Amino acid sequence: MNDTNQPRKSRWWSAEFFSAKDFCRHGVLILLAFAGIHLLGLRESTSVLNGTTGAVNMNPDNAVLLGVLYVLLYLAAILLVPIFFITAGLLMLWEKFLASRRTPT
Repeated sequence: MNDTNQPRKSRWWSAEFFSAKDFCRHGVLILLAFAGIHLLGLRESTSVLNGTTGAVNMNPDNAVLLGVLYVLLYLAAILLVPIFFITAGLLMLWEKFLASRRTPT
């Protein structure tokens, strides 16, 4: 196999656990997953929360599964993604602060 894309892929995906890059990457992945299911029209499946199915031609069990999936990804996008981005920013500032203290003046 030709691994010409390996350096680019590893640069984008390699990050230390709990690093600023790791938090940003997870936030972007959650946003992309939410955007994907939103564009697929799964928002109407959330009507199962009040006891109705959004689409008449959909199996109620599938509607429940898709509705719960949409709600979970929505909550992750609303609650977790801002926390991830704020954490990444604070970690970057903290690393800069520690780096400035280590350099001899």
